[in-house]
Amino acid sequence: MELEEWLRLYQALSTTASVKERSYWTIAGIFLLANCLLIFPLSLFLFSYEVLEGRFFITVLAGIGLLVCIAWSLSQRRSTQEIEHVSGLLRSIEGQFAGGDFHRSLHKLLAGEEVCIPSTSWKCKEWHPEVTHLGPATRLLPRVSISLLQVVFLLAWATLATVPWII
Repeated sequence: MELEEWLRLYQALSTTASVKERSYWTIAGIFLLANCLLIFPLSLFLFSYEVLEGRFFITVLAGIGLLVCIAWSLSQRRSTQEIEHVSGLLRSIEGQFAGGDFHRSLHKLLAGEEVCIPSTSWKCKEWHPEVTHLGPATRLLPRVSISLLQVVFLLAWATLATVPWII
């Protein structure tokens, strides 16, 4: 492939990856909002109904909360799989592009032209001034916290569904 084709393909894949990442966080926000909105009627039912009616309404709300958490988990898992797939394609294209860049640089070197060697210096004319690498903890912390939040809400709704009938 020519350089322009590689760049168009890379641009399309990076745009797709950013859309997938944005949809992941949109899903997380929507389901977090849905869980928080279920807390308002729950507080109403806790203080305004008799014991038996309150138990019934709380159990129904907790069941709805459980269904919301299960849907949240399934949609987040699917979104994560899509992100991993697109990221794998992006890494593959980056690897092939880097190989093509190496061969193009070798051709320029053999022709006697100036070649930028990224391993020695990232400053070569208009090349990237610095490369920023994020550590694994920095990259994984947001997704792990969202996954833990799903589990916390799921356990809270399950506890809320069973505790009124036990006590």
